[in-house]
Amino acid sequence: MAVKKIGEMLVESGLISQEQLDDALNDSKGQKGVRLGAIISKKGYASEIDIAQTLSFQLSIPYVDISNSVIDPETVKLLNEKLSQKYCVFPLSHDKRILKLAMSDPLNLTAIDDVKFSTGLQIHPCVATASDVNAAISRHYHLNEPIEDLIGDFDKERRVELIQDLGGDRDLADQVKKSAAPPIIKMVDSIILHAVDAKASDIHIEPHEKGVKLRLRIDGIMKETMQLPKWVQGPVVSRIKLMSKMDITERRVSQDGRLKVRIGPKSVDVRVSTLPTQYGETVVMRVLDSKSAQLDLKGVGLTDDDAARMLDAIERPQGIVLVTGPTGSGKTSMLYAMLQTIKNDKINIITIEDPIEYELKDVNQVAVNDKAGLTFSYTLRSVLRQDPDVILVGEMRDAETAVIAHQASLTGHLVFSTLHTNDAVSSVIRLKNMGVAPYMIASALNAIVAQRLVRKICGYCKETYIPSEGLLKKAGISKWRGHLHRGAGCAQCGGSGYIGRTGIFEVMTVTDKIKSLIAMDASERELLSAVMEAGMTPMHLNGLKKVAQGITTFEELTRVIYFSNEAEVYEDIAGIEEAYEVTEAAELVDDTVCPSCSKPRQPDWMLCPYCGARFKNAESTAH
Repeated sequence: MAVKKIGEMLVESGLISQEQLDDALNDSKGQKGVRLGAIISKKGYASEIDIAQTLSFQLSIPYVDISNSVIDPETVKLLNEKLSQKYCVFPLSHDKRILKLAMSDPLNLTAIDDVKFSTGLQIHPCVATASDVNAAISRHYHLNEPIEDLIGDFDKERRVELIQDLGGDRDLADQVKKSAAPPIIKMVDSIILHAVDAKASDIHIEPHEKGVKLRLRIDGIMKETMQLPKWVQGPVVSRIKLMSKMDITERRVSQDGRLKVRIGPKSVDVRVSTLPTQYGETVVMRVLDSKSAQLDLKGVGLTDDDAARMLDAIERPQGIVLVTGPTGSGKTSMLYAMLQTIKNDKINIITIEDPIEYELKDVNQVAVNDKAGLTFSYTLRSVLRQDPDVILVGEMRDAETAVIAHQASLTGHLVFSTLHTNDAVSSVIRLKNMGVAPYMIASALNAIVAQRLVRKICGYCKETYIPSEGLLKKAGISKWRGHLHRGAGCAQCGGSGYIGRTGIFEVMTVTDKIKSLIAMDASERELLSAVMEAGMTPMHLNGLKKVAQGITTFEELTRVIYFSNEAEVYEDIAGIEEAYEVTEAAELVDDTVCPSCSKPRQPDWMLCPYCGARFKNAESTAH
């Protein structure tokens, strides 16, 4: 009856004629076990896709392309392989009491009844081509897709050992064991190994309509590594979820987890986040290398002068030191470097983080948990009762946390924290806007460090070149004398021309004059004038010096720093005496513009108010 029904449906829809159906039916009598749709397709009367899509339209049953669908590996285990082959059906996904079933013949009620009885679930049929169903059965019941071909040149011999405390949780232990399909393990292991070897900070597994994109963030830049077939999405995501103790059955909300792996003698922490998107769950894995937390202030890229100013600020017994910059600018690493510098057995250091990124030896670390009420402000109040000498607050997110931190510094504690501002001076304005009293900021603040991370030129393919006028103009410079350096691109740097990163900084130390200005609620321009007079090197000038020294490039500097063309903001700092040396590569073109940034200048100015360059003819013009 089912065979007759599907034939009649195709004739009624006009896809085939009655004569073609009769011919196919006659052939089917001598071919036991061969489905009518396959015979019609073989004879060329209609293609498999045409048959499936026609049935989908006529029956109002959705059509599914299995090759581009996300398959849940746990769902595949619900249905016996023999039953799938017998009725040419394949289980796609399940939710509570409903099983989504791909069928080449959705009119086969016997198949639906048998699958319902076998799984104990209600069946929601979908139409699929017979070849797609058979390919899915062969692939997902045995996972015999050649993984080596998919993961390309990735290292397939080394293994990643999962360090996981199952804590006697037998269900979780069973889940991890069940997820141990060797090809999928090999694929996930290879992805993690490749990311660690490439020194990537993040792994992005991004689903799309007809595939899965794998991207790595290396030295702050996203780089596409490969395209994977759609069928690997479900098994790979499930494997990662199980490794990081997430709920593999929940796909409608975002989840966070963590895992620890051992690669040879090296242990690596991985922070995992999933997010439901249009084409499935996207996974981001933050690779946390403990070596990043072992920096010292000499290794982050500070000049000798800035390092000395920084040491003076962090070695004081009390006060606040702020590190500011956008996400991914190395603020946490800088805070850890500060702690490593001052850490000793005579002081008690407590950190409040969200989450704890690296384990610091001999430091008490607390992870905030907003859901449990363990917020930054609540935790900070509790920490003050733990007799700390130094407190690290991961971020001043709200007014309450900022006020408590300032109060803690005034009562004899040294406090480190971060803010998201563009430069050092604007951090003072941000604190005021958050509700911290100006007198409290003036009394508590020791220093503010604004920073960015720039990629360093690859030492293996470093070459000299003469910069174009357009590039110089973008960096605010009219002329550059001599050669600069850049990376030509080689195997060592993956063709990018860069290996590793270093910081560019501006270190604002708070002098008595600056304290007075803050307490009097001075404007940002007045504060900028005072900190320049106190010897702060602006971040862009620090970056230009690193360009002149051949550490980084103009392109990289302009990528991370916005060179503004709005001159009027800095007019009040014209003519200030300062100790900056003009970058050796800069050359004076005329006395009406700055030779460094090409902004207009007055004849009696000794210092450019926009870039901080000192004019060569300052003494003659001053007289």
